[in-house]
Amino acid sequence: MLGAYFQILGHLILESAPYILIGLLIAGLLRVFLPEDFLVRHLGGHSLSGAFKAALLGLPLPLCSCGVLPAAVGLYRQGAGLPATFAFLVATPQTSVDAILLAYGLLGGLFALAYPLSALLAALLVALAITFGTQARQEVPTPLLQCACCAESSPHTHTFSEKLTASLHHAVEELFAEIARPLLIGFLLAALVSLILPADLAQTLSAHGLTYPAMLFLGLPLYLCATASIPLGYALLLKGFSPGSVLVFLMAGPATNVTTLTVLSKVFGKRITSLYLLTLALAALFSGWLFDQLAGDLVPKSVASARETPGLVSMLAAILLGFLFLRELVGKRFFARSPTCHHGHS
Repeated sequence: MLGAYFQILGHLILESAPYILIGLLIAGLLRVFLPEDFLVRHLGGHSLSGAFKAALLGLPLPLCSCGVLPAAVGLYRQGAGLPATFAFLVATPQTSVDAILLAYGLLGGLFALAYPLSALLAALLVALAITFGTQARQEVPTPLLQCACCAESSPHTHTFSEKLTASLHHAVEELFAEIARPLLIGFLLAALVSLILPADLAQTLSAHGLTYPAMLFLGLPLYLCATASIPLGYALLLKGFSPGSVLVFLMAGPATNVTTLTVLSKVFGKRITSLYLLTLALAALFSGWLFDQLAGDLVPKSVASARETPGLVSMLAAILLGFLFLRELVGKRFFARSPTCHHGHS
């Protein structure tokens, strides 16, 4: 069992490492290249228009639930409002261009259309819940790890190479430094959940007429990227699950997992994270029910299978991510660095 645990853990890290690194890079680039007034003007405040723009921005991006974390936190620190941040956080991991195309190939055009529309609906509902939830308590979490002198350095970088260096510095030294520990804890817990969850759980619960709750609670704790979840949803559809219940699974799986919830609780607090989770679950259940009312007799287009094998890029990304973990969680104990910022480097 121990060997199986580490095999699952290794698979999770291999699958997610490229997306985490991409998310860190996007966060760093957003921090330096996007003008702060642009984000405040379009994504700031508690407006639903900002949340709608953020959701549309996130729908096509190929970021999984772990990769979107640094990008979303980076948006928030750049001035995006909480509704826009969480709309981006909900919409982005649920869909991507490649996932939508794969859904079209395996599940059909109707499913491929309902898939991103449901993600957009869920993003707007979560943004609405966050809006009223934070206004009622008159509290908004303060971004962590802010550094005044580092913030002042960005406007003084003019060349492309200087901005790129500043982006990488922000991604590694600030953002990853914050999420490293909860991210690692989330991986360890996610592998444990994947190991102990019965393989026939969904089929057993479906026999008792609990398909929606089964798909919801099956997807919530698991780590699944949007593209990787499509073949599994296709297999569930072949086993007799309704199209709506499969949609519930595709919404809950990529958008939430133990890793995501662990990091969000640390950055935004347990109350806001609970609002996010509850609203997303209700949106998934409603979308699944509605889809069954409209297309309950949907059948797969073809009988096909898909299997992902980690390639060279995934392995290299996992090695780099492991190095960053060791550097952040172990290296700093032996090589303590000053908490103050240093001026003068380009």
